[in-house]
Amino acid sequence: MVLRLRYRKCWTATLLIVLLLAVLVGCMPIWLHSPSPATPLATVTATKDEPDLLRLFIIYGGDISAVWASQVRTGIIETLVSSGGYRINETLFLEEYQLPADIGTLVAPGKTAISEAIALSQEFSPTVVVPVGNQATRQIVQAYPDPNQPIVFCSFSGSVLASGLSRANVTGVLELPYPIQTARLAANLVPNSSKFMVLGDVSSSDAVSTEVIFDTLLKDPPYPALPIWRQTNDWDEWQAFVAESDTVDFVILGKYDFVRQSASGNLIPPDEVLRWTLQNSTAPVFGMWQETVTAGAVAGLVLSGGEQGKAAASLLLEIAGGADPAVLLPARPDRNILALNLSAASHWGVLPSFELLVTASSGGTFPEQ
Repeated sequence: MVLRLRYRKCWTATLLIVLLLAVLVGCMPIWLHSPSPATPLATVTATKDEPDLLRLFIIYGGDISAVWASQVRTGIIETLVSSGGYRINETLFLEEYQLPADIGTLVAPGKTAISEAIALSQEFSPTVVVPVGNQATRQIVQAYPDPNQPIVFCSFSGSVLASGLSRANVTGVLELPYPIQTARLAANLVPNSSKFMVLGDVSSSDAVSTEVIFDTLLKDPPYPALPIWRQTNDWDEWQAFVAESDTVDFVILGKYDFVRQSASGNLIPPDEVLRWTLQNSTAPVFGMWQETVTAGAVAGLVLSGGEQGKAAASLLLEIAGGADPAVLLPARPDRNILALNLSAASHWGVLPSFELLVTASSGGTFPEQ
């Protein structure tokens, strides 16, 4: 009986010791591996994968101004750097080529500017070729010898299908103006308007042509203001049309890139045509391109080279990420700019509304005499 009692006591003590050891062993990893209060915890930071090399060969058409070309280029680079993580001359490489206004111009015996641009682009081995403007887009897409070369056009205002751009290796950004919105804005800023002029050159039959802009406004005018159509490439006739501005309430200005001297046929620089028009018009002038408003037109819902470039860069990022150009449909930029030039508004005595002042992008000057 005594032995049994001692055995039970021993067994109980042994069990208590085993349990205590189990508790101690379970706590030891915590004691041994817990950092001291002075030791900071290690943090794991996610690193962004380096983008693959992106090589762009940009071809500017002769129908693209230097200002517009610069805006497009800036929009492309800023978007690729900020959104894609690209670094210029490290993971992003660019080459550029400027086509002349006359695409038949020979740059060497038997070599046109188009053929030279294509040859240089192939030597560059681009990831994507980027033609800018109607002229460059049509010519490059139709003449490029490699049917598998990805092409992202920019600032194209023609018919994609009729121009032969509906190809598996081609997509891009459309340049389509907003004449109805701009005319309504003008009618609101110029009270009691009854008649306005649509003035532009005979640049093409595309969506930015004066005729198309006029037809669009004729179908949906800012009633009761109705449009009259004035279109020419002759400088003398252009000046005569501007003199008619004293018979209208405001002017909607289209393209002015192909106005020529009446006698010599020499092309007048577009910025000179715009400057003279702004200085000699007696009615307020409104524009549909950002550079037109910045240079002296009052306002407009405008197209921007920067936004065109940003939209093109978004397509470039998708292609760089493995997307097939065939599934990327051509489209307008997501964002449009409501532009206001206070200097021009002051010149013509136009009083912007408070809503326009707080919502529009303001800036620009008016040309001095």
